[in-house]
Amino acid sequence: MVNSANKKFGRKDAIERLQVAMTDVEEAMRIAKAPSISVGIIHEGEIIFRQSFGLRDVAGNHKADSDTSYLIGSCSKMITVAALGILVEEGKLSWDDTIQSHLPTFNPVEDPDIAQHATLFDAARHSTGLASANTIFTGPNGTFSNTAHDHIAMLNGLPTSNSSGQRFRSWWYYNNAAFGVLAQIIETVSDLKFFEFVQNRILEALKLHQTTVSGDELESNPNIAWPYVQTARGTWSPIPSYTTPELHSPFLASMGMRSSVNDMLTFLAAIMNRYNEEIGTDPFPQIITPNTINPLRRVADMWDYWWERPIEDGFENDTAYMLGWYRTTMPTIALGMTSLHGCMNTNVNDSWNMNIIGRESKSRTLYGSHGISNGGVATAYVIPESGTAIVALSNAADACDAADTASKILLQALFDLKPKVDLVSYMISERDRGIKQHESMISHWKRGYDAKKYNEVHEDVSGIYIGLHTSRIDIVQSETAAAGLAVIFANNSTSSCDLEPYNDLALSFLPLDHGSLLARGMIDWDYYKVGIFEFVKDEGNIVGFWWQWDEFDYPGLWVKKRKGIAEHEVLDKFGRFRKS
Repeated sequence: MVNSANKKFGRKDAIERLQVAMTDVEEAMRIAKAPSISVGIIHEGEIIFRQSFGLRDVAGNHKADSDTSYLIGSCSKMITVAALGILVEEGKLSWDDTIQSHLPTFNPVEDPDIAQHATLFDAARHSTGLASANTIFTGPNGTFSNTAHDHIAMLNGLPTSNSSGQRFRSWWYYNNAAFGVLAQIIETVSDLKFFEFVQNRILEALKLHQTTVSGDELESNPNIAWPYVQTARGTWSPIPSYTTPELHSPFLASMGMRSSVNDMLTFLAAIMNRYNEEIGTDPFPQIITPNTINPLRRVADMWDYWWERPIEDGFENDTAYMLGWYRTTMPTIALGMTSLHGCMNTNVNDSWNMNIIGRESKSRTLYGSHGISNGGVATAYVIPESGTAIVALSNAADACDAADTASKILLQALFDLKPKVDLVSYMISERDRGIKQHESMISHWKRGYDAKKYNEVHEDVSGIYIGLHTSRIDIVQSETAAAGLAVIFANNSTSSCDLEPYNDLALSFLPLDHGSLLARGMIDWDYYKVGIFEFVKDEGNIVGFWWQWDEFDYPGLWVKKRKGIAEHEVLDKFGRFRKS
């Protein structure tokens, strides 16, 4: 990276404000129970600030720095869409291509319109209408609950509607699994594995040596921020992470990459440089690595397809979800809307409204992305008008978001936004809200709990169950579990969770302690029914179980494999989904 001599703004004053603000950033790390945090800033085309606090590796007592590679979760989508832009520029793809034109087996059975008309931009902006499938997509203890080979078949089996009707292009519905088909399209068009295309065409071109997309890179990298959760005793418990993400390209494309502050700043600089070139303005210097040709293309396209996300906050500024990014105009409550604090919740609460930064300052259009993963949060902001990029990365995802808070603290300090908001106090309120949400979930779980009613014979419950065409769940004997049974996802023993009696025809595998849930890599188990299997009987025999893997979608039926009974017979009798 190269710093220029451009001094259009009060650099000294801004850096002094940022250095003072780092006290709040460090406090945000502590409140979030995170071992470390790393941040960096570009402004007016210059890298003006980088700093790290804490430990990337608690066991080895290794400190984090600007080259430490963190889980970046959904910030991976920015890189995936950039890969698409390269192929669109080369004429090998069009944003308007249907998914099915590249993946002929894509055919969601619940809505034929999706197969016929859903395009690349529908997958990238989350307008396919397919159900969210995070807890099927990924399993406990850093495992995958389906394979890349079965991914399309799983999507084909998902619900596509709710009580309001079919969702295709009528609802914005955030969906990591549907986004993941873009990786498989890239593989089909390029004749390369998705991770190879990203490595060859983006990471190597921009010299992003700390951005990892394969298990080999992870194993050979000595500067990794391992994910942790802090226990009630104050000790750090490592969280299992996906060590070979290249084996599941849809997961890698949507939320499986790692990167560092330095690499993210380089990537965001390349994004801004290309965008300015495409729209015919280049007010700031090129700051990507010397002797590097910017490989990125069609950035203006990425920011030209969108789904509007209006939020009533008294400002009603322009807010939309683009292709892998969101766009908003400050001041707004939408800042951080896909972070752990926001998660696109349109039910605006008083805490968010009171803590909008820059209420009395100049409006600024901002493009952003947030990542939430099992033990990691990430934030990336770009303001092209001022040549600004802000990155914050942390290796914990507890009840609040250190990266989201840090990025707002840095924005406020950089632009000296008025009136100044106490973002540390705001973060404490968000932490308390997150804890209360978990307590509320457990309270709901307890309302239906009556273990005394459970009287099933283990041998009848044990077996292999198949749902959504390909998703396999095994119920097996266990000597340690309260019910004498355990659940295994996708035939992967690492995913094993003990089952306990819940009520007369139900078993639960939901950890009731928040720390235990996070330690098992179950961050998306945030609705009590996600941890419950409700068994279905026919003529006295167990034939399957209902599983509501997501709060906002219908429970699906997983059918037990039994001799003499075909899967379709059970589905015809009970239905694929419980839609009442």
